[in-house]
Amino acid sequence: MGLIYFLVYLFLEIIFSYEFANVFTPFGLFLEVLLTAVAGITIIRNLNFSMYESMQRVMRREISEEEFISIGLFKLIGAVLLFIPGVFSDTVGLLLMFEPFAKWFAKKFFKKETVYTEHYYTNDPDIIDVEIIEEIPKK
Repeated sequence: MGLIYFLVYLFLEIIFSYEFANVFTPFGLFLEVLLTAVAGITIIRNLNFSMYESMQRVMRREISEEEFISIGLFKLIGAVLLFIPGVFSDTVGLLLMFEPFAKWFAKKFFKKETVYTEHYYTNDPDIIDVEIIEEIPKK
């Protein structure tokens, strides 16, 4: 199955690069590959600042821990895709740099676990608080 995915990726990469070279000339394709590689390396080097900002958002409860992990992971994957030569991988890498797309990819690849919460009711006359203590007979 992995071979099929790789062949689809390779096909799309060739089509995108061919069309880009037709519009912007082969020199334009060369510059695009060079600039996105530099951008990918720069993003990887500065990823810790982005992770710090996301960690602050987790502490303010604006995003969940799962979103924090997935956003950071997909930003890293996006930066690596920018480093890989090719127009299709650069397009996907750029999309992963934006948080809405990273969240969308995260929802597709990570299943959300069910979270159980406890509710405490106070001053409800219908609820009786009971504690059961079982004594073990001594032998």
